[in-house]
Amino acid sequence: MKAKTTRILITGAHGQLGQALLANLPWLPEFSPSRLRMEIPEASLVSGSAVKPRSAIAPGSAIEIVALGHQQLDLTSADLPERLSEINADVIINCAAYNAVDAAEQDMATAMALNAEAPERLAIWCRQQGAWLIHISSDYVFGNVFGNVFWNDLGSVFGNVSGNASANMLGNAPRALTESDVCEPLSLYGQSKLAGEQRLLKANPGALVLRTSWLYSRFGSNFVLTMGRLLTERPELKVVADQVGTPTWAEALARLIWQLLIWFHLKPEKSAVLSGCFHYAATGQCSWYLFTQEIAEQIAKQQCNSAPSSQAAVPLQTASPSQAALQSQATLHSPANPAPITPRCRITPVSTAEYGALLNRAQAPRPAYSALDSSALKDAMAAMPSAFRCYLPKDYPSPIWLSWQSQLALMLSGLGASSLG
Repeated sequence: MKAKTTRILITGAHGQLGQALLANLPWLPEFSPSRLRMEIPEASLVSGSAVKPRSAIAPGSAIEIVALGHQQLDLTSADLPERLSEINADVIINCAAYNAVDAAEQDMATAMALNAEAPERLAIWCRQQGAWLIHISSDYVFGNVFGNVFWNDLGSVFGNVSGNASANMLGNAPRALTESDVCEPLSLYGQSKLAGEQRLLKANPGALVLRTSWLYSRFGSNFVLTMGRLLTERPELKVVADQVGTPTWAEALARLIWQLLIWFHLKPEKSAVLSGCFHYAATGQCSWYLFTQEIAEQIAKQQCNSAPSSQAAVPLQTASPSQAALQSQATLHSPANPAPITPRCRITPVSTAEYGALLNRAQAPRPAYSALDSSALKDAMAAMPSAFRCYLPKDYPSPIWLSWQSQLALMLSGLGASSLG
């Protein structure tokens, strides 16, 4: 009998989620040392050359991964269909995107080419070839869904944020947004992402769109790594407090995607596991201001836990792909009697308008509230046959459905104490 092989193409492999997908391959139980010979040249992950490991998943089956960045696969090129046919993937995970929110206001053509036209072309090819497409979208497809009432209430307490009063900023928060809420993007970037969703699903209703929000990780440039650095460099940080959403760890999203892919691989017939649009984010919600406060507190806790005698301020650094194994040793830090945390610098809440004035440049409008409700996806995955589910090691909590605070703790723990100061 011919061995069953599933070929997976990851586009945008040099981005945050692309790197997270590659770094989290070992988390699948099927990738245990006794059942897997992993041959991913480490240089490939760094230099960006094609990565094509063959992995034994089950007797008579294998998974092949082709991970390509923009230099290897330009999704806007005229010969894209021919290139896709050469690769001949069974699944495409489209992590490629134009994510420069402010720049998109002046370069809508490029944003539309990568965020709308490219997903549609991928969808057409996948429909014609019978391949499954997973496309990543954004919470920026939403506008101010709940109107101005909530935001007027938020403004009434915004000017008096001090101590525990900051928690009241979420006291009037509406429910998290579901897939059925109306999308009215405020920015050109958001418009391009929404157009991509619509064009993709029209061309290929069997595709899967995963909307996510406020992604961060140990890879690339993101809010957590930037704040971790600035907290050691500046006496004060002014952070937006009137935008509320859900921070989401990219590696949790990566592990969710791998669960779907293993299910796809093990199905008797290669067909879409899920289709349509689903939300994925951590649980809970916060403002950028409260997110920054949590980052500062968790970094300080980990510093006290790892080196109580050291007060050195060392900037937070990004872990290299070779440090992926550190994640397996990450644990939640929960001391019985935590000491009071003194921030390294003062964190001051400001409004979006005030922050824009500080930047002294035009900013694209952002949704004031974009927390995502992931319950539909969680319910759909709960219906997955138990034999097709993949679990993490018992001594490590699965991060997929954790709160944003717990996901952040796992991410920071995985960087190691030496990276935290």
